[in-house]
Amino acid sequence: MNQRRHQAGREGERGSILLVIVFVATAIAALAAISSGRVVAETRLQTVLESESRAYSDAMGQIQLAMNVVNNSAYNDQNHNLELRASINGDFGGTAGGDQPSDEEWLRDPDGVLHGLVRGTEVRAYRAADYLRRLAKLKDQPAPTDPDLDALSQSYFVVEAQGRSGAQVRLVSALVRENQPFSSFVFFQNNHTLGVSGKPRGLIHSNDAIDFYFANGEYVDGISAVNGFGYTAGATTDNTKIVDGNPSANPITLEAIDFDVLRDQSSLFVGAAGLDAEIQFYGSGDVRIRQYSPPHYEMVTVTRTESYISGYEDVVSIESQRFEIGTEMETRVRTVTIGYETEYYDVTIPIYEWQDVERTRDVPIYERQTLTGTRWVQVFVPYDTEAGGGTAVGGGGDTVPGEYVWVQEEYTYQADVIVGYTQETYIDSVRVQIGTDTETRSRQVAITAQETYEVEVPIYEWRDVEVTNTVPIWAENVWEEQEEVFVPRSMIQEDIVDLKVGEGAIFIDGRITSMQGELNGRVTIVGNEKVRITGDIQYVDDDGDTAMLNGKDYNEPYERNPDYEGKSTLGVIARDDLLFTRHMSDESEVNGTLMSVQGRVGIDGFAITAEGEPTKDYYYDLTAEERKVEEAYDRDWWTSTRRYAKDSLRRMGGIISNDRILETYIRSRSDGTSYVDSGFKRGSMKFDISLIFNPPPNFVEVPRPVLSYYAPVFFVRGEED
Repeated sequence: MNQRRHQAGREGERGSILLVIVFVATAIAALAAISSGRVVAETRLQTVLESESRAYSDAMGQIQLAMNVVNNSAYNDQNHNLELRASINGDFGGTAGGDQPSDEEWLRDPDGVLHGLVRGTEVRAYRAADYLRRLAKLKDQPAPTDPDLDALSQSYFVVEAQGRSGAQVRLVSALVRENQPFSSFVFFQNNHTLGVSGKPRGLIHSNDAIDFYFANGEYVDGISAVNGFGYTAGATTDNTKIVDGNPSANPITLEAIDFDVLRDQSSLFVGAAGLDAEIQFYGSGDVRIRQYSPPHYEMVTVTRTESYISGYEDVVSIESQRFEIGTEMETRVRTVTIGYETEYYDVTIPIYEWQDVERTRDVPIYERQTLTGTRWVQVFVPYDTEAGGGTAVGGGGDTVPGEYVWVQEEYTYQADVIVGYTQETYIDSVRVQIGTDTETRSRQVAITAQETYEVEVPIYEWRDVEVTNTVPIWAENVWEEQEEVFVPRSMIQEDIVDLKVGEGAIFIDGRITSMQGELNGRVTIVGNEKVRITGDIQYVDDDGDTAMLNGKDYNEPYERNPDYEGKSTLGVIARDDLLFTRHMSDESEVNGTLMSVQGRVGIDGFAITAEGEPTKDYYYDLTAEERKVEEAYDRDWWTSTRRYAKDSLRRMGGIISNDRILETYIRSRSDGTSYVDSGFKRGSMKFDISLIFNPPPNFVEVPRPVLSYYAPVFFVRGEED
């Protein structure tokens, strides 16, 4: 069944979010200029600049003080920050709601826009919509009329502070999101030690410990762990750069997500209960969803039939049989040898003699020379672990991952080389035929004759006789029994979701056995069981331009595409594991934020122990029932086929995982080197900064505020390098 689903979605909300971000970002500089009055004489320039710097620092300090109040606030059961809500509502008691404040408590700008103060500070707090209306009045522009602005103000707010130093005044404003989406993390791991490598951008957090892998790692954004930092596989405190690190942070709870709520919030598509799905993205904006009945084993009733002998009976029949009735004499002829005679014949034979013959030959002249040659040698080549970032498990000591390859090298050696030839004469003795002779030879020849003889032969005739045979009597025994049979998957229906109509979430009640394609739009995919990525997932715009350049060519830089004009965003939430499979290409790219609530995000072919370590034998670590399920989904599967080593994985987005994230599994050799046993040998990763303030639709959030200080340039979309 091919069914196109149209939904009057939330295009307006998407535009409004970007309007909030862009409008606030571009207008702050104008407000600062209005407040500062920076026209001074040349002789006072240095003094003014120092005063402006102090004024800016003063404003930033006020903002930080206010955010300390907001950050330490409790949240209610609707995930609202009580201090922030109290500020914008004018309730200085520190709780949301309360009595209507007085004009002294709830301040009014000269332009008439209401705002509050963050408790204990002079920092103003605005609803985002109110702040935009204020900016519009100050710039003598029409007030925004988008009907979704007030709804967005339930999540987005602005705090504003004035810093002073002498006559100089600096205005600093910041956009605050009430809740932090999990999409703001490039790596988040709830259980077990998190292994990271390379130069990732974006927030990184582990509710356990973090291990740094390989030398020359750089972590310039916030990185935090509850149980400390560790260094392995060549990484040390000296060769690892950490700008903002906290090895003893407070835990960030990965809340138990209610998948029933996610199902109810999925406005684009809700799959039928108990069906698996394959999801294919198309650059046109369509998402194809094919739903299947899951492959499985089931008990069925079968009828068995067994034949057996119940007795015997005599059966009389007439048979024609051959009987001998007498004999007669028969004359026959044969050839016999009666003697031998001698026969003579002549043969011609050659006559030979030895003769000396004079011959000539070329004799080489040798000279000792130094020569250059090539030979194949095996050398160890380390993998590039510095471009981008990723996660790794295994190894140890000071080893780095790499592989042995055969290469040609030049070398010199001494050898005798032929530089010419000289001719010499020599005598050769040869056997030559000089004639023939005739020789008489003899042989014995047999003399034969014919003779006759007689033999006695029998005479037969056919007669009908009566024969009695004992034969078995057969009967059947019929019964029913239970038998386990394999039932293959069967496609039930096919649906098309059009992301050009609107954004939202798609909910699949069973496994997502395949996900790949070119995404043009904003969508969150929710899988109620396991999710498997089987190919590239790339953001594209209407012209087919990808968001990132060289996503599948590891030999070229992985960077933003200046021709990309889309706003594609993908969030994937899996209840169980979210896995990169062996079906992916050798050089792969995946765009999107990937989240596993109760399992892990990583490569297929491993199980994770209670200590967070990958098992060496995935198949036999499964229970009999788990093994049966896996065999049903892939009946040709053997242990080795799910484990793989691909060349590279490039990603834009983040990973949030309950269990240990695993993109690369490293094993050590006896010679001190190491190699990639499974996963991706090389990786590049870019953080999509737009996901901090504009997460995928209906994505999960952390109950804590997100603050962004604004400068003249603000990245509305893309990675931050």
